[in-house]
Amino acid sequence: MHSRFIALAVAVLAAGCASGPPEWVVSPEAEGGFAATDCVRDSGKLSLDRQVALAKARAGIAKQFDQRVNAMDKAYAGARDPNAATQPGAATPFAIASRSVAEQMLSGLEPSRVEYVEIDDARQLCAMVTVEAEQARQLFDRLVQASGETPDDATREALFGEFSGAAPP
Repeated sequence: MHSRFIALAVAVLAAGCASGPPEWVVSPEAEGGFAATDCVRDSGKLSLDRQVALAKARAGIAKQFDQRVNAMDKAYAGARDPNAATQPGAATPFAIASRSVAEQMLSGLEPSRVEYVEIDDARQLCAMVTVEAEQARQLFDRLVQASGETPDDATREALFGEFSGAAPP
């Protein structure tokens, strides 16, 4: 019985020590902003691995940006006309403006963290890219300006809530 307990304790400890990604890789965060992390297997070429991991993390930021612009578009259409339904793929003012704003944003994003990590017993280079809350506000302001729309102050703040991910449920 004693040997079974020891074997079980060793198994539990070994499982707890299994190499997994660190928290910043699994759940990247930037409160009121955007955060994305991606990793690539170590090829022995740091420069190339860094470029690939960074490009993949930037793509994650672009996806979040698009999702938030879509949520903002739906909220804006509802504020202007409660009976309005935004068609999927419809070219709304914010969606049109988001293309140029996103390109500007992505080209200027530098990694906030780059590290080698062990994931499933393999060395990987991970890069995290963040857009902090202040940067998110600036992006939002550029987006509204580029759209040509002039929402009133209350609508503008509600839209920013959608965009920043801080909108009430």
